[in-house]
Amino acid sequence: LIVAPLPYVTDLTQSDQYGCVHWQPEEPPFGGNDETLEEQRKQMLQLHSYEGMTGADREEVCKLMEVTYYHQCQDINAASHSSLSGLKSSWPYLFCLKVFSTHFQLLTDIPLLTGILEGFQAKGKRILKFFEEKPTNNEVCAIVLKSGQESSLVSCILLLLMAHFKEKFESLFLEADVAATAADIQRTAALPDSPRLIIQGDKMNPEKWMQSVEGKLVLGSSSDTFFEGLAALFAIYYTLNLEYQEGAASTMEFIQR
Repeated sequence: LIVAPLPYVTDLTQSDQYGCVHWQPEEPPFGGNDETLEEQRKQMLQLHSYEGMTGADREEVCKLMEVTYYHQCQDINAASHSSLSGLKSSWPYLFCLKVFSTHFQLLTDIPLLTGILEGFQAKGKRILKFFEEKPTNNEVCAIVLKSGQESSLVSCILLLLMAHFKEKFESLFLEADVAATAADIQRTAALPDSPRLIIQGDKMNPEKWMQSVEGKLVLGSSSDTFFEGLAALFAIYYTLNLEYQEGAASTMEFIQR
């Protein structure tokens, strides 16, 4: 998605404990200023009023979201003075996986989807084999027994890690009927403030996923691929500058590293 390297990607070296090396660029890119960035933001708002979220597929929007990264960081880092709904109103195109992934890469220098996919391909089967040969508790053993060829490797490893660290499934995930719509879930589910990945279908092999934060659905599934749901979960934490909730921190930090 990144069409050209931005000046701040190589100029800054500051990093926090989660590897956010560009969490607040020092200046706008390409000689821009606050006024030009605000005009570009308004340009995207106008496009969104005509096309809705389908406009996120436009190359023009991808470029504008990249160029206005500096402005997005300003608004996100001032989140204590605003709300998620306000941020979503100001930057509607930020709230799709495609743009979240771009923002994540600008923030960390890591390609999100590629990084997660390659990580699970390289280490996933080794982790699964470890728990199959040396289950660390009864819940881990039960998950191993339930897993099979039809199970999602990503989902299975997440469940095993949560069981190993004795973290509750509900601290990171919610289950929903596979036929439930976003409106159904928003109306009927008790969505907590901290991020949740909503699994639709069998949790060992989810068919669909959605993402919530601060009691609101912010991402509906644009893909049935579950590893993209995990990528969306990481993107939410990093992009919105959120800490992992205590009940799921060990699992998330293990995957992160």
